[in-house]
Amino acid sequence: MNILLTGATGFVGKQLTIRLLNEGHTVYALARNERKADTLIESLPAELQNKLFIIEGNITNDRAGVSAENIDRLKDTVDTVYHIAAYLSFDDSEKEKTFDINVNGTRNILEFSKVIQAKNFYHVSTAYTLGDQLYASESLHSVDNGFVNYYEQSKCYAEHLVFEYEDHFNVSIFRPSIIIGDSKTGEAETTFALYGVIRSFEIMKKRIERKKEMPSDRIKFLCAQDTAQNLVPVDYVVDVLVAGLENSKNKEIYHITNSQPPTNLLVFETLKSVLDFNQVELVSTSYDGELTEQEMKFNEPMKVFHQYLDKTLTFDDTNTRKLLSESNVQTLDLNKDMLRTIIAGGR
Repeated sequence: MNILLTGATGFVGKQLTIRLLNEGHTVYALARNERKADTLIESLPAELQNKLFIIEGNITNDRAGVSAENIDRLKDTVDTVYHIAAYLSFDDSEKEKTFDINVNGTRNILEFSKVIQAKNFYHVSTAYTLGDQLYASESLHSVDNGFVNYYEQSKCYAEHLVFEYEDHFNVSIFRPSIIIGDSKTGEAETTFALYGVIRSFEIMKKRIERKKEMPSDRIKFLCAQDTAQNLVPVDYVVDVLVAGLENSKNKEIYHITNSQPPTNLLVFETLKSVLDFNQVELVSTSYDGELTEQEMKFNEPMKVFHQYLDKTLTFDDTNTRKLLSESNVQTLDLNKDMLRTIIAGGR
């Protein structure tokens, strides 16, 4: 197949590009600049590079900023568009940029896909478009829900927009939860979520080692122990996205989620074991005691995630299980050994 990707230079996009090329597909990657394009090309084995074509463009522009010449080149050629590019920010001051990229950018790539007469449009969203609900069905969520941040809200609006184009091509939405490293190698190219925690722990351990003395009390890390975080390895995300090529259904939504997500305590204990750093203890985010200046610095980077750490969400993945069964692909089993591999690979 001939496949066009936005976000091909990102964490998920690069892995999907490599998988598609390995399976014999021709990939057109939309890239904003030559530097990003070169980095993507250099990451590929030499034998795959001639199956990758870079298309200069920017989703914030009309028709994704693609030249008329390239539009003519791609017309009636592209079978499937994967729209992965997005702006991930929890900063309220960046609301305008977040909506411009995630909503207007999606509209631009939809219009572009209509012009080139693509057959399928696969939108990679997020599992967290459910807003303030605790259970997510594989259906569109209301844009009137309360949202934790503007990122969630923008992605929910974008999903509704995608389904408005059902008359122009087959549309499917894929909703990954919290994406972590490769389940086999641990390789990850992200500093988000889990990797921010790993980095904070590494920094704190080094500070203690430099002082050459153990603190008299354990350092407090604010995090609910028994709630679970929906972690999914990047290769599983790619498995589901590739399965969609042959077996996804029009106007279907697929949760790329974990039906048995690890608790915060399990992640925390695994992290302490991998780092050999046992001078930390978990305390509730509602802890009302005093924190030392050192502890406040330690916890500061994670404040933005507390609303996620304090609750366990449930995601129905019935559609995804059916899709994977039809594609002879196993559903996710994130066990302790796999979690340890991923945390070790994120160091």
